Amino acid sequence: MLYIKSFSNYEEFCQLFGVREFNGCKSRNNKILLALLKDKELLHEAVKNGDLSLFSITNMVDLKNTLIQRIHNSGARSHKLIHPLELLGNTYYSDIYSLDVLKGICEDGTPNAVRYVNNELGRVFKMKCGKFMKHLIECTKFGNMLPQQVVTYLCEEFNRDWQAYAIGMLPKNKLYVNDNFSDIYDSGRLKGYDTRSDSFVSCMVNKDLWSFYRDSVKAKAAYLEDEEGMIIARCVIFTDVFDEDGKKYRYAERQYSTDGNDVYKQALIDALIQAGEIDCYKKIGAACSESTAIVDINGNSLSDKRFHIKCNLGWDDCLSYQDTFKWYSMYNKEAYNYESGDYMLDVTDGSLEESEGEEEPEEYDSYHERNAYEVCTVYYHGNEETCDSECMDDFIEFQDEYYHEDDIMFCPVCGKKMLNPEYYDEEFCHSKLTEEDYCCEDCLERGEKKYRSENMHYSAYDDEWYHSASNVTTYLKYDCISGEYEEVTISTLSLREGIEKGEFHKYLGRYYDVINQEVGRPYGFETIIEFAV
Repeated sequence: MLYIKSFSNYEEFCQLFGVREFNGCKSRNNKILLALLKDKELLHEAVKNGDLSLFSITNMVDLKNTLIQRIHNSGARSHKLIHPLELLGNTYYSDIYSLDVLKGICEDGTPNAVRYVNNELGRVFKMKCGKFMKHLIECTKFGNMLPQQVVTYLCEEFNRDWQAYAIGMLPKNKLYVNDNFSDIYDSGRLKGYDTRSDSFVSCMVNKDLWSFYRDSVKAKAAYLEDEEGMIIARCVIFTDVFDEDGKKYRYAERQYSTDGNDVYKQALIDALIQAGEIDCYKKIGAACSESTAIVDINGNSLSDKRFHIKCNLGWDDCLSYQDTFKWYSMYNKEAYNYESGDYMLDVTDGSLEESEGEEEPEEYDSYHERNAYEVCTVYYHGNEETCDSECMDDFIEFQDEYYHEDDIMFCPVCGKKMLNPEYYDEEFCHSKLTEEDYCCEDCLERGEKKYRSENMHYSAYDDEWYHSASNVTTYLKYDCISGEYEEVTISTLSLREGIEKGEFHKYLGRYYDVINQEVGRPYGFETIIEFAV
């Protein structure tokens, strides 16, 4: 059963969730949103509470914002979730985890992990961002009702946003906003550019088509440089964008980065927002291929807005590929993010004239939800998808197949690739001690051994490891052969129990397991003469 309050007929449903088929490959639009709207448990709860607003959502931005707010509300109402955690401006709640003064930022600068306190163990750990968010979601009653696809989506969004935030906390990257379009399309300035790995995968690189942004539209180049002066993320800012009411916006789109890393793209957007350079931007991640997938700097969806720009483009003028303002009216000299005008600008041949008669791509890329000239089979969160063979930067080759980078894990000991057990039925070894997964028992043992030696305290008497140094002390063990005492570690609990049983004897502030009973002192102290003062 599906209840969607805002739809008046089946045609409206198909516009948002219809199935597209290309060359025998079928894919449904907005699968994550649909999974939520079809969930019977959520619908039953909504009807019981008389609040069906969740089932009126029609875009991913509103979905994300609404779910985060409801997870917050559900956690705040729970008496068991006693630890509030503020992350990226939102407050979550946990039963055992909290944050310390570093507010989740790892001391070693690891951007894809959250530093936290395990209050059961009384120690600080770090955990992968997505895994940490999954815990916070599933701590709550509302989060436990969410379909797994939706939970995964929220974890992916947090993973990207947190990494961008963590990277931004390290002042090694510098933001530039200028007219230097030539540099952002020059492979020599792009860190890690490699046509084989699809780093900075853009059909405009080294094509000398950047003059379109200088001559035909009002735009700026924006990019992040690392400490070596190389560009790690770049985008184009259209400075004069207007909606149907004439309101003006500064809009960032065409974000590309080293290795296609979404975190770097988000770090660039965050830097632009902090610098006051943009009012809205093309959403990174889910539905980013849509011309209406636009959000404002507060994360609110602008998908219902109709935007246009002034565009002075003739037949022979230089044309750079457009993925937002792709409809063009030569009469009005305007480009639109909705179907209007007479020409399409999502072409790559350099001008309108050269693009006439171009053969349309016939394959369907279900991962990016668009057409492509050639696709290959990939696996994304356990599902088989198709992906443009020219845009494979999100996938890693493993066992002669291509898997999404989030689907691949690396053994922390030997570095061997593993499929994420969250999405695939694969054997792995999980350690509750280190809270990590390993490829085999041997690596698990080695990993736990290293962890204990670096983070824990050993009691030789008990043959056990303890998290806190306060749980372990020492006593002096007598060796009858050598006639000497050896210092040995022991848990404070075992020492206390031994004292109560008369197994340990205190002398001059130290504890001994054997003493000379005739004089009541440890061996070697028999000749000491005590003076009374």
